[in-house]
Amino acid sequence: MLLSSLVATAIIAPSTVVSTMMNAAKMGVTMSIEFVGIYAVWMGIMQVMDDCKLSHKLSAVLSRPVRWIFGRTDKETEKNICLNIASNMIGIGSAATPYGIKAMKGLDKGSNKATRAMIMLVVINSTGIQLLPTTVIGMRAIAGSVSPSSILWPTVVATFIPTILGVLLVSAIYRRKNG
Repeated sequence: MLLSSLVATAIIAPSTVVSTMMNAAKMGVTMSIEFVGIYAVWMGIMQVMDDCKLSHKLSAVLSRPVRWIFGRTDKETEKNICLNIASNMIGIGSAATPYGIKAMKGLDKGSNKATRAMIMLVVINSTGIQLLPTTVIGMRAIAGSVSPSSILWPTVVATFIPTILGVLLVSAIYRRKNG
């Protein structure tokens, strides 16, 4: 795609190829720097939550649904699952990744096979229910959107439905396979 767009630009407006590439590179660097600020704030909030033991309280609130969805796990794995889900819910997938990796290691039973809980974690992360899509709102604000948060409710609906369907589908497949 990159090559085809470069060739198309060279054919249609050859005098603008270099300036277009330079402007795109400048915009990419600018957006990257602005995203560092957004991520730093949310990663800091997650660290403060962890330091204040708020993550333990969040784990307590989410522990019943997590146990229902994932089955019994140790407390640390349960906490990592809860923080992974919570990070995704507030739109900071990059903060969710370390918690997801730790949770996946905790769910691994050493059998070289993906367990139901591991598959469920992948499905929940892939469908990524978001209550507050901070990254997308930040991107829209950086791009100069008049109403960057207007995507809030459509995002909630568009992520909630696939997450519920994914959880139900994995449960149904495992119930059928094992029962």
